[in-house]
Formats: sequence, C-alpha cells, structure tokens
Amino acid sequence: MELSQNPPISVSESAVSNSRSLPRRDMLAGIVTALMVGIKGKTEAQAKSTDKNDNSERDKENGQADRAPEKGKAPAEQKIVKAKHLSKGDTIGIVAPASQLENETEIEYTYQWLKKIGLKYKVGKHVFDSYSDFAGSDDSRLADFNAMWADPEVKAVMPMRGGNGAARLLTGIDYDLIAKNPKIIVGYSDITSLLIAIHQKTGLVTFHGPMMGGFFEGSYTYHNYLKAVMNNKPIGFVTDKEEKELWNPEGPPTRYVIAKGKARGRLTGGCMTLIRQLMGTPYEIETAGKILFLEDLDAEPHEIDRMLYQLHLAGKLESAAGIIIGECTNCGPGGSGRNYFPLNFSLDRILEQRLSGLGIPVIYGLRFGHSKEKCTIPIGVMASIEATDNVARFKIEESATL
Repeated sequence: MELSQNPPISVSESAVSNSRSLPRRDMLAGIVTALMVGIKGKTEAQAKSTDKNDNSERDKENGQADRAPEKGKAPAEQKIVKAKHLSKGDTIGIVAPASQLENETEIEYTYQWLKKIGLKYKVGKHVFDSYSDFAGSDDSRLADFNAMWADPEVKAVMPMRGGNGAARLLTGIDYDLIAKNPKIIVGYSDITSLLIAIHQKTGLVTFHGPMMGGFFEGSYTYHNYLKAVMNNKPIGFVTDKEEKELWNPEGPPTRYVIAKGKARGRLTGGCMTLIRQLMGTPYEIETAGKILFLEDLDAEPHEIDRMLYQLHLAGKLESAAGIIIGECTNCGPGGSGRNYFPLNFSLDRILEQRLSGLGIPVIYGLRFGHSKEKCTIPIGVMASIEATDNVARFKIEESATL
C-alpha cells in the first residue's frame, strides 16, 4: 500500500493537542504500525482467499470437491458406445466365460436356431474345456473371450451359460480392444459381472437377456431377444407375456407397485448376487441417476434382504432414479432348497420394507430374470418408469444398437 494513495486524514483539535504531547518518533511509529496492521490484514485475507482457491482446485483434481450425487441425480454423462444391430448373414462368437455345459448336446439346438434366423457362428477353442466348475482355466476362457472381440468377422459375443467364474476374468479383459471393436453381448446371471464391467469401462451398451441355450425357450423370450439385437429402433414400452392360463400365472404378481412416482435415467442392473460380488471393487455398480433393475435365483427372502441392505448401506438404492424388480425365481421361504426358517418373511414383504421408503418409484414383477420367459434389457440406454394406482409402465426410450 502506498501512502500517496490514501486520502487526507481529518483530525480534530483535541486530537492535534494530544498528539503534540507525544514524541514525534512515537507518533510516526504509531502511524507505521497502523499502516502495517492494515497491510498485514489485507495480505492475510488475500492469502486465505488464495489458499481457498488453491485447495478448491486441488480438490477438483483429486475428485474431492464433488459432492455425493443427489438422490436420483446422475453424475457427469458417460460416453455411450453402441454396436451395430445384427443382420442376416452376421456371425456370432460363442464363448464360455463361466461354467461348462451340463449337457454338450445343448449347443446343437443353438446352432439350429441361429441358422433359422439367418446367423452364422464361430465357437471358441476352449468352449468344451472343464476345470473345477468352470469351462476351462481362467487363461483359456479369457483367451477365447478376447479373441472374439478381436475377430472382425464376429458381430456379437454369445456366452454359453452363466454359473460361476465370469468375475475371475475381469482384470484380464482387454477393455481397449472392446471399445475399439463394439459388439453385442447378451447374458444374465453370472454374466452380470461382465455386462456391468464392460459397460462402465468402455461405455458399450450391453444386454441383460437370454444366452446361447435360452433365447429360443419361449415365444416371449425369443421375440423380445430379436427385437433388442436385430433392430436399431428403440424397444419402446416393455409389455408382459400374455398368460394362457389365468388361474395359474407364472412368476410374481404382474407389475406390483411398491412405490409410486415417475423416473427417467439410463438402465443398469442384473443379478443381485453378482452385483453384490462387485461391491468394493473397481467394477462396483454405478447407480446414481439411473433406473436400476434387479433379479435373482434360489435366494431365501432373508438373503435378498441382506443383499438389498448392503446396497442400501452403500447408497446404491437411494441414489438411483427408480428401481425395477424382476422375477426372483425360487426365492420364497424354503424355495432355495437350502434353508428354511419358519418365521422367514415373504419376499414381497422384504421388498416392501426395504424399497418403499426410498422416495423413488419402485415396480415389482416384470418378466426378466432366471425364468424361461424374459425380456432383454439393454444396459446404458435411456428408459423411464411410471408407477401409479392404475399403471406401471416401463419404456426403453433410446435405441440400443446402430
């Protein structure tokens, strides 16, 4: 601060009189001290402001300045990558990233159905290997998987089945290769880990749906599968299977509304058991602002509650825009065949208790999961749900392929 910049100081007569009694040196020292205090005060304020800005910049670089996403609010938009839809004459690459086939003749049915819809196929070198309960060693299964993404002739990768072992491949998958060569991949159950990891690492739209031996198990499954992978238009409203026998319908009550509301966001989800397996890993599911869909198999209601509560503790449920629960096959009390607790709550009651108070719409009973009849759901595309007293709508608004 320069003295010449300060305005003239007006001093009263009494102040002048008192100042005359002070030694000149003390008076000057007082003026200098006052000026230095002012300078110091301004300097410290500037320094604090600078430090605050520096800390803010460092926090932004370290990701610390970002607050946790608000409920139902999506984080920064991820770049979405889409593969070309399948057309007659395209080649499917069949791989076995998890367990081996229980009956090897099952693959013959798949060959016939692929030919029926005009598709060709290639089979991985190690598809019929066996190692513990896996379809070969980790290295051999991984080699087949990466090879199909590198093969320019292959337009879609078709896992043979789920079971166990897919998550063991996650650290060895060539995600850069996948990003550069987008292809369709469809699966569920144990393949959930591959679908989530690939989508989150590359932005590629992956598909939760039937695999090699299951896409032709029922008319509802078959037509929804073709609509998802052999078409480049939005799937639109997802309808339920028309029950031929109204007295004994398959699965849970159709579209039971657990919590009312409307929501819109990108789709993510899969089998709860596998989603829980990825928690605390670099492949942990990202749910903020998304429509989360969940299903499972052979899990007692108390096990479903355990998995949902873990997702709740991790903030995965509250941060979602909306939730859809599909079929949880053999998940009633004693349904797994492993445990039976006489006082075990029903699955419906568990879902009500855990999901009704989230402040977001929740629908239970859509046809996807481990049953024969299932729709195919693309992970990564925009969708919406509407849950009221009269309707429970699920619409896939964006095309999943090119």
